Amino acid sequence: MARDTKAPSTAGVKGKNLPVSGRGSPKRTGRPRSRRADAEGTLLHPPSKKEADRRAYISEWLASIGVPAAAIRTEHQTDAGPVDLYLTNRRILVEVKQAGRLASGPYAEGTGSSKGESAFEQIRRYVVAERSRERLYLEEDVREKSWIGIATDGRVWHAWEWQPKPSDSGDAPSRIGAWQGTELSRANIGRLAILLNRGTVGKEWATADMSHVFEDARGALERSFQKRKALREVRVQQGLWLEQLKGGGNAPDADRDTLFVLHSMLILIARMISARPGNGDPRYGFARWVGDDEVRMLGDIIGGYNWSQQAGDVMRSLYRHFVPAQHRRIYGEYYTPDWLAELICSKVIDDKFIGKQIRRLDAGEEIDGVLDPCCGSGTFLYHAAKRIMGSRPVMDSYLEKDGIARLVCRMVRGVEIHPVAVEMARANMRRIVPGSAESDIAVYQGDSLMTPRPEATLFGQSGDLPLTTPKGAHLILPGWFVLSDSRNMTRFVRSACDDTDMPPSLGADIGGYDRDELLRAHGRLREIARAESDGVWLWYILNQAGPMRLRGTIDRIVSNPPWVSYDKIQEEGRKAEIREMAVRQGLWAGGRNTKFDMAALFVDRCPELYTRGGSGGGASCWVLPRSAMGADTWERFREKAGPSITGTWDVGTLPFRTASCVVFIGPAGRGDRVLKKKSGSAGPQEGDSWDAAAAKTAWARPERRLPAERSEWFDADGRGPIARKGATIIPHCLVWAAKVSGAGSRGAVRVATKRARWRPWRDLGVLEGDVPARWIKECVAAEDLVPYLVRTSTRCILPLRGAGWDPGRGANEFWRAASDLYEAHRGRGPSTPRTLDANIDYNGKLTRQLGRRGECVAYNKAGGAVYAARVPDDGRIMHDTVYYVGCRSRAEARFLTAVLNAGALRPALLQARRNGMDFAAHPWKVIPIPRYDGSAPLHRRLSRLAARAEAVAEGACAGAGDAGGPAVPAARARRAVAEALRADGASGDIDSACSELLPRHAAAPRPDRML
Repeated sequence: MARDTKAPSTAGVKGKNLPVSGRGSPKRTGRPRSRRADAEGTLLHPPSKKEADRRAYISEWLASIGVPAAAIRTEHQTDAGPVDLYLTNRRILVEVKQAGRLASGPYAEGTGSSKGESAFEQIRRYVVAERSRERLYLEEDVREKSWIGIATDGRVWHAWEWQPKPSDSGDAPSRIGAWQGTELSRANIGRLAILLNRGTVGKEWATADMSHVFEDARGALERSFQKRKALREVRVQQGLWLEQLKGGGNAPDADRDTLFVLHSMLILIARMISARPGNGDPRYGFARWVGDDEVRMLGDIIGGYNWSQQAGDVMRSLYRHFVPAQHRRIYGEYYTPDWLAELICSKVIDDKFIGKQIRRLDAGEEIDGVLDPCCGSGTFLYHAAKRIMGSRPVMDSYLEKDGIARLVCRMVRGVEIHPVAVEMARANMRRIVPGSAESDIAVYQGDSLMTPRPEATLFGQSGDLPLTTPKGAHLILPGWFVLSDSRNMTRFVRSACDDTDMPPSLGADIGGYDRDELLRAHGRLREIARAESDGVWLWYILNQAGPMRLRGTIDRIVSNPPWVSYDKIQEEGRKAEIREMAVRQGLWAGGRNTKFDMAALFVDRCPELYTRGGSGGGASCWVLPRSAMGADTWERFREKAGPSITGTWDVGTLPFRTASCVVFIGPAGRGDRVLKKKSGSAGPQEGDSWDAAAAKTAWARPERRLPAERSEWFDADGRGPIARKGATIIPHCLVWAAKVSGAGSRGAVRVATKRARWRPWRDLGVLEGDVPARWIKECVAAEDLVPYLVRTSTRCILPLRGAGWDPGRGANEFWRAASDLYEAHRGRGPSTPRTLDANIDYNGKLTRQLGRRGECVAYNKAGGAVYAARVPDDGRIMHDTVYYVGCRSRAEARFLTAVLNAGALRPALLQARRNGMDFAAHPWKVIPIPRYDGSAPLHRRLSRLAARAEAVAEGACAGAGDAGGPAVPAARARRAVAEALRADGASGDIDSACSELLPRHAAAPRPDRML
């Protein structure tokens, strides 16, 4: 019954040449021009003077002359900033300027970047940086080709050449005589093509997304696993993998085999990308099951590309491609963009701190570390290492390459609970610190919260390391031994796995209870290795011991902790541990508090655990959901951490779809700021450097906080606002009716559902079938709302009869199929409803509406502005993207729509949002909106003005095309209504009345002085 829809084919259309959109291009006749001729013509006669357009013309021409698309990088991030065009393994950099920028020549001040340098100086800066980076990664025998730097406005070209090795004069280039202020023409464009499409150096660079090249390998690994999954050692390896995921609170219930194979493949890819030649077999830990043929297959793929010089996290796209989104979401994974990580590291890891660590390294003393306790795939670790390596103290120290590597490896440390992400982090660290061995990288897989486990209390004592095997056996390692030399741990584990006695020299200098305790642990590990195989214990134990070994060694913390609310934790044991810890840390607000955010625990506990003396000293910086700045669930955290918070950045939705903030604790913070994208800019991209992001953003001062005063729209007992959330009529592919055909109030109609936007529902396509006509219900969703008007209704399939469910729904084929699909693909968390009926009527949000009487006001749950409209008592059902408020009369409903739609109150409503973009019921708690009083002239005036606005909105939607129906995007309809209200004067009159009604909240907020 489920089917997938396809775009209509054009294969049957004959004799039709589709028009080519262009900039007034003449109609072509005769033989079609080639792609190269078209690109050449545009480059010689550029229609636009803009820099971005001319860069695009050059890129298109380069592709037309045979330069592979993968080798043409636009705005490529070098260590000295973004270069416009980079031909990766040709050693060619091109800086493109707008028309006329080079009229005074490339050596004139201001022709380069905004820093006032010349175009030549800008090009030289990029070339010097890339040559320095190349020396770190490439062997001598692949550095035989010169570097070419070019400055051009698309018409006039200037070129210089740097020889493969620096000359006596350093990095001074020679001019390429044929291209010194030369104007491009048909006579010389061929020579330029030869220059730019010259031979390559080394292998093709890996691109930002290499997932496509590993698809065949994935299939081979899945087939291999099915043949080997019954082997005892494979079962143990998969069991330990599952134990590690359980430690994070969200082990998968379904698709375990598929996910295990994916994780094993990603781990091997990460190790092999960053491994040095002869580094040994990458199959250790739970990836030992992979066969020789599959390892060779992966090695052949990886060996075909240059991975070293690709900046940033090369594993991020692979993880996103292969690991389903639902498995990433349950871990609260939000990938920190490079520009934000770079900016934070530049603030927290200051030169004074780096210089101090260099002096300690020279003196042979202990070094204070930089820690990311939730390092994920290592974005913060990568940029922390990059910050240290490029710092002034390191450049002034004249440390050799191995000395810099030793400094970075001893300073930068990480912990991550997810077994795949931690391997990615190690790989990224080995890539940016050339010459580092696996043992040099201080990145560990484990629980950075060091959550007390029940088995630790039962079998050991405080400070010991408890471990649980896949078969439920417990092993307690003495804390004092875990903190000793890691080489001792290696000998301890290997001897136990070889089923031999513990080496006599281990613990030779201790006696009594401590030595007996160590001997008991060794004997227990021997038993476990005999019963559960011996292939993974060294790797597993060293990882689990890692967080303990980092205690008291840290002075700087930079992190984006997991954004997981308490109710999303699926492992009940982990859930109990988190609640107990939150209570003990003074962060639990009481009651069920199901939305308590785990990120608060990391910010509170990690400085206590890892900074020297457990003092929480030093400096730390955390990327958090914006709800940390104002939501009720973060209230205890703000009360506790408030005195130590030295600055916040409100970065909105620039880094993620969910609004976020940055919180500084310690000396790195310098007051509160807001980062916004510049007008006309698309905002920074994930892989941008901070230099690139800074050009697209601007800093502002935070808004003045308006007084929080409760409204009168509360329940009779005063416990909460009367605003209610609509029913969870999802997923769309099962219950939203995109098409309804057939007629007859008592007969059946044919329905086809709407395609869902998100996986796994998106992959189901649409569902078709016959249902009783009475099941088609008109619903109100956020997309149906414009100011003062419900412009459309969303049709949904709801098997209702009277005030409840239709008892005959189970006999309907369509509803049985929809219910089965829901149960097969729903989430497996304890709070996820088990049936489709229960999901739609979650917490009674559907059936509560069926007895609703009188008019109500509906408004969108979230967004950049409130859109409120009066809904008559006509049986329409509210969707969960809207909140609705019952009203006592039509006059009261209109009064309320005037208040909620008023532009004068928009700043107050925006400030009332919580959890990112959610209005929800929050405005009623902080804005003193009065109940309607028919005896108050101002209230009556607002009600009359709303009636006028309704008529204006209806006329605007009718004039917006298709009567404002579903064919018109909601955003366009809202703009049309807003313009009509301004032209009519209704919006101005309503703003004036609302300013009189709520003078303390209607005024636009004024920015406070920066702290």
